[in-house]
Amino acid sequence: MKKRLTAALLGIMMIAAMLPSAYAADLDGHWARTYIEYLDREGVINPSASTGNYEPDRDLTRAELMRYINRAFHFTETTSISYSDVQSNAWYYETIQIAVKYGYINGVGEDRMDPLGDVTREQAAVIIGRLFKDDPGNVAPADLTFTDKGQVSDWAAGYIKAAVDKGIISGYSDGTFRPRQVVTRGEVAKILYYYMGTSLSTAGRSYTGADLKTDTKNVTISESCTLSNAVIEGDLYITEGVGSDAVTLNNVTVMGTMIVSGGTVTMINTASDYVIVSSPMGRLLQVTATGASCINGVLVCSPAALHEEGETWADGAGFSDVKIAADERASLTLDAAVDSLEIAGEATVSMTDAAQVYRMTIAQPASVTGYGTVYQADIRAGGVSFASSIALAGYTLADGVTATIGGKTVSDSSESGVRPANITIDRSDTAALDAGAGISVPVGTTVERVTCDGQTLAAQTDYTQTGSGIRLQAAYLRALAPGKHTVELTLSDGSRASVSLVITDQTGEEPAVQSLLFDRYYQSNGFRDVTVQVEGAATQTDISDVVLGLSRLDWTFDGAGRITLRRGELAQLRPGSYTLTIDLQDGSTQSAMLQVQDSAPESIHAYVAEYNTFAPVEPSFAVPLNGRTVRSITAEKDGARQTLASGTDYYVSDHTVTLTQTGAERFRQGAGLVGFHATLSDDTEYILVIDYIAG
Repeated sequence: MKKRLTAALLGIMMIAAMLPSAYAADLDGHWARTYIEYLDREGVINPSASTGNYEPDRDLTRAELMRYINRAFHFTETTSISYSDVQSNAWYYETIQIAVKYGYINGVGEDRMDPLGDVTREQAAVIIGRLFKDDPGNVAPADLTFTDKGQVSDWAAGYIKAAVDKGIISGYSDGTFRPRQVVTRGEVAKILYYYMGTSLSTAGRSYTGADLKTDTKNVTISESCTLSNAVIEGDLYITEGVGSDAVTLNNVTVMGTMIVSGGTVTMINTASDYVIVSSPMGRLLQVTATGASCINGVLVCSPAALHEEGETWADGAGFSDVKIAADERASLTLDAAVDSLEIAGEATVSMTDAAQVYRMTIAQPASVTGYGTVYQADIRAGGVSFASSIALAGYTLADGVTATIGGKTVSDSSESGVRPANITIDRSDTAALDAGAGISVPVGTTVERVTCDGQTLAAQTDYTQTGSGIRLQAAYLRALAPGKHTVELTLSDGSRASVSLVITDQTGEEPAVQSLLFDRYYQSNGFRDVTVQVEGAATQTDISDVVLGLSRLDWTFDGAGRITLRRGELAQLRPGSYTLTIDLQDGSTQSAMLQVQDSAPESIHAYVAEYNTFAPVEPSFAVPLNGRTVRSITAEKDGARQTLASGTDYYVSDHTVTLTQTGAERFRQGAGLVGFHATLSDDTEYILVIDYIAG
């Protein structure tokens, strides 16, 4: 009998040892139990080895916070450290080596890390918020809603607001936040629980949307894996812990921000409005978009490579707007066709032969190397160079700025190095056709090679040299099928340029080329939607594509043979002439010429953006501060002005003013135009005009 009791007792002890450690007695009925149990299963938080308890109400130390973060995001790499208060035989020595390697925490000064020191609530919010690339913006403690907001440090206000807005951090029932209060183990467990959301932490596993938790919005990927058929309501954080291993997203929609801090990421049929590519360790990050992936905005903060596979500029897929803004000179390898590339920090951009940039804005020293095509560059800073192998169709220079183009220093703008940028030829116009199509090149250069749609043209047969460039011969033009073609010239200085060639045929029932006019100035009579008559189109499905120059446009069909181009989208165009091409399903093509002008007075700095009330994206506009500050922002509607609240209605970051969805939604009733006036400290005014549309 005694032997049986002893055996039973041993069995009970073995079973108890095998139970999850989160069954500790000090979690019974505790508000943090759910959070701690989940983090225990993820291997983040363990009970005390001596007591078996979690002590959720005990104050957290800096070393413990680092250990939890390292485990949560699978940070394992170390670096050498030499803090006077961190001994090599201390349990937290390797923990701090890892934390310093991943760069999310600093010492406290005087060569100390203070590993056993306390962590306040505001410090915890900032340290973890930085990992998720929360932008503190221009948020002050006064912008918070807590009754003790006056106690919040200036450097913490933005991170606290971001966490509160996302529902990750909340205050106490009495309306306070208690920023200087030491955070407890239970409180940091809750913060990590909501920031991490669903942790995809098993290497090699294939996850689906069914694996995502329903009580949190974020998703964290910390090991090489695949996620398919999922909608992420919050942020997706691919952590530095992935290293350079592969992560695949297949049919995934990210409603918040996608943060790529590690991994070689492949996106298939994936959508995200905003992707941040940032490795604090300076590791090269590769992101590939394929299938019907649609990535509207990309912020590059560290070495990166953006690739598109099977994407085309015309179908609207792939990467759209890319911005480079890093603390140190960043490198970007671009193997994609993008609408815009903004260089807001010193950078080196290496383009592949297939790369295309429709509009490049350069505000800091930068070099553009490799191959590919840049259709228009707006150069606002010195120290900018373009390799001769880059096909640069046109560029503008700010006052007093010079640049190096193809090895030559230039000081004057060239709206188009090769003219014209767009050519339309009607095969039914015999006289025009017999004259051929002339293309001029910069003085001092000659044409070495001509291709059309990738096929090399024969000199003296398909084209002839002229004193100013070349002329495409009538016989060659007659042989081209109606539609859009791209002619590319290689010049004697090594540069390349592209010209859009549209062939029409009015011999049948096609109408004459229509002339259209649009004025970018929002207070002019010409600032209105542009309507185009399309012959032979009875329904919207009769039209397969609408393209302006080389870029696809959004349009609507009214059922009476007319398409409408929205003024808000046309306002993004530079002044000049554009060829509008309309492709029908029957294979025919119709064209129109759009003339864009800008009648705004020189003293008016206005930018127009659309705000879609069914799929709202926070609108923003550049404000060149250059030592100035934004004094106030007011909204003007129907002649009345209303002051906006910083942090709630808008925020300022990196020379950019962004309206929050809250601020934009306040003025959308009644649609129409609303002007948001940013008044700077020197009384200069910049205006963001929002054109509210529905659907």
